[in-house]
Amino acid sequence: MNWPISACRLASVSLLSATLLFTAAGCEDANDLGVELPGTANADTQYRDFPVTASTVLRDSTETQKADRFLVGRVRENVLGSTAATAFLNLKLRPLAVDSLPTEVKRAETVVAPNAILDSLVLEMPFDEVSGSSATPLRVNVYQLAQPLDDRTTYNSSSSVALGPEIARGLSARLNGTRKDSVGTKPNRTQVTVPDRTVRLKLHGGGQTSTLATTVFERLKATGFNQAALDGLWKGIALQPAADFNTAVVGLRAAVTTRAVFYYRYTNKKNTGQLSGRYSIPFSKGSWTRLTINDAPRYFTQVTNELPTGSPLSRLGGPAGATQSVAASETNGLVYMQGGNGFGAKLEIPGLEILRGLAAPQANGNPAIAINRAELLIPVRPYANLLFSLPDSSFLYEVNANNQSLYRPLLNTRVERIVLRDGVPQTGAGLSSIVDDATNKLGYYQNAANGRLYTLSDANQNFSMIMTGYVQAYVYDKLGGVSPAAFILSPSLRNSYGLSLDRAVLDANNIKLRVYYSQLR
Repeated sequence: MNWPISACRLASVSLLSATLLFTAAGCEDANDLGVELPGTANADTQYRDFPVTASTVLRDSTETQKADRFLVGRVRENVLGSTAATAFLNLKLRPLAVDSLPTEVKRAETVVAPNAILDSLVLEMPFDEVSGSSATPLRVNVYQLAQPLDDRTTYNSSSSVALGPEIARGLSARLNGTRKDSVGTKPNRTQVTVPDRTVRLKLHGGGQTSTLATTVFERLKATGFNQAALDGLWKGIALQPAADFNTAVVGLRAAVTTRAVFYYRYTNKKNTGQLSGRYSIPFSKGSWTRLTINDAPRYFTQVTNELPTGSPLSRLGGPAGATQSVAASETNGLVYMQGGNGFGAKLEIPGLEILRGLAAPQANGNPAIAINRAELLIPVRPYANLLFSLPDSSFLYEVNANNQSLYRPLLNTRVERIVLRDGVPQTGAGLSSIVDDATNKLGYYQNAANGRLYTLSDANQNFSMIMTGYVQAYVYDKLGGVSPAAFILSPSLRNSYGLSLDRAVLDANNIKLRVYYSQLR
């Protein structure tokens, strides 16, 4: 339950709390706040800042399967080392094809025009994010998969699959290109220059020759081309950064225009000239409607980290790395959290146990204090994040002493224990109320408390998470199950289908939990 309090200053929004973050903590007399709690006598209301001990951890896997984007590339920097991303994708024919090869009627049978000639095969992939520098063209190696991705297997950032034959090596694509667009209506249409946000990798044509491309195209021209025929020839794609490319990781969108496109030409029916056409095969969920999304092709991103040699952070590598923590004192008072590659900020909050002691029941059985508001305040180190975008959200996972997530049962499954937003039950039977019965999908993770990024200036940014309901449940021993040894702050939320390398560098020495509470007597 949320204990009521009428003090106007406690109703202030997080921006005020962000300002208070840089002031000294203190206590205030209830008379100054004008607090009167219904059903109680006098209440002494105060706030207190509880320090947080922070360190950096590296979790062993991140959800990347069927995310809103897949990542390709490698970016290297001095602090966290090198992060490489390889995408593995199936190709799948759509139930209702948008593009088709030219046909003609022959002996009462509609068949593909036999004179179609392949000009090129291009992978076309729109992108909306570049981590690192866009000045250098992306360079990748393209492979077939040894087998299509399995519909019954769950893949994540640590997964790997066997590669088949190489299709092309060292293909490049500009990340800072432009194109001309027409804007306005006739007769006032004008040409404007806009960024070209599409990666195009030519597998065949323009000096690049691919036996795979010609083989698949010839099979396309035959009757009875279907998914089984495609899988027999082309089992999937792996997009791997070239060995010497280390300047960027590109976020490629899982959009309707993410596809392999066969460009071809053919002679018109009158045999007086040639026409051009294209046939596309998608490899993302964007080409499917909500009704058929489960039939969309599978894909995932593998993310690997090469930690800097000699740095304290190198302890996070290896088989035992997931249980290790690197204290902020070893990394110049900073800790890191990053989506995609698994870095998280481990937070230990001894103030929660202090509050639990302060709340010990009185003789009448009621708790000695009422928790009115609790807010986690996390300052961002300014100008420390040159290669990556700042995430706009953060989430808290409960973990044990070995940095492993704690779990709770929910309906017929197990879910990771996270700090949930105010207004929903933190534990118990009431959790079932946040499951969407209409779609039979869990709404659990979507009810996570969100540590939002607030920007007061370029030099003054912080994450603020309201966690009043959670602190109440913790202090009044209503969490259920074992208490967490610590929390891991991450910009990644399970089941959100978001994937990026957004990073935050946090000022570990000034992270605090600010709690407003009333002494009841």
